[in-house]
Amino acid sequence: MGLNPKSIKPISGVAPPGGFTLVEVLVAVTITSLLLLSVYGVFTSVSRTKQRLESDGEGYHQARVLFDRIGREVRGAFFSSGSPGTLFKGGENADRNKYLELTTTAVTPQGSGGAGIAVVQYELALDREGQQERRVLLRREYSLSDSEGPERLPYRLATGIESMQLRFYSGSDWFEEWDAASQGLPHMVEVTLSVRVGEQPVPFRTILEVPRI
Repeated sequence: MGLNPKSIKPISGVAPPGGFTLVEVLVAVTITSLLLLSVYGVFTSVSRTKQRLESDGEGYHQARVLFDRIGREVRGAFFSSGSPGTLFKGGENADRNKYLELTTTAVTPQGSGGAGIAVVQYELALDREGQQERRVLLRREYSLSDSEGPERLPYRLATGIESMQLRFYSGSDWFEEWDAASQGLPHMVEVTLSVRVGEQPVPFRTILEVPRI
């Protein structure tokens, strides 16, 4: 006995299968957008933190390298009133730039010769090659026996140095200017460099002992 199609009726309360409604699609798109925005925000924050840490690391590394270099030369300082050309002086020059100049036995291949004694000069000057009015740490080194050494142009040692302060300890007092020709060698030198780390200048300070001969 066959079934009469006309006698088949849909079950009450059961909807025929269909797609998502517009409201469901909008809700799904909104939730997905919020999740993507959250992920993007986290990624951006992590990326910025990584860049800041890298920038900070470069600034701290630069300060450490400069202090190591200056410290090695100060600890190798040589001055004798009976040795022409030997010197140790620093403070502020005629251009109102902070400077340090000394003869040292801690020479590099650049300043070799002259019985192992070189003249080393540091000066924090206006960076004339940069687009902004910032300062650059200049350095010059030449053999004590090189008569043409003082005429050589200094080279750019480090940028991003906002300021440099020097103090010299006589054994009882601190001075901002020093000249061994009249004062002899100082006992210690305090060097403070303000290095740009990211967007902020950060001061670094060290005290270097000068050998007593």
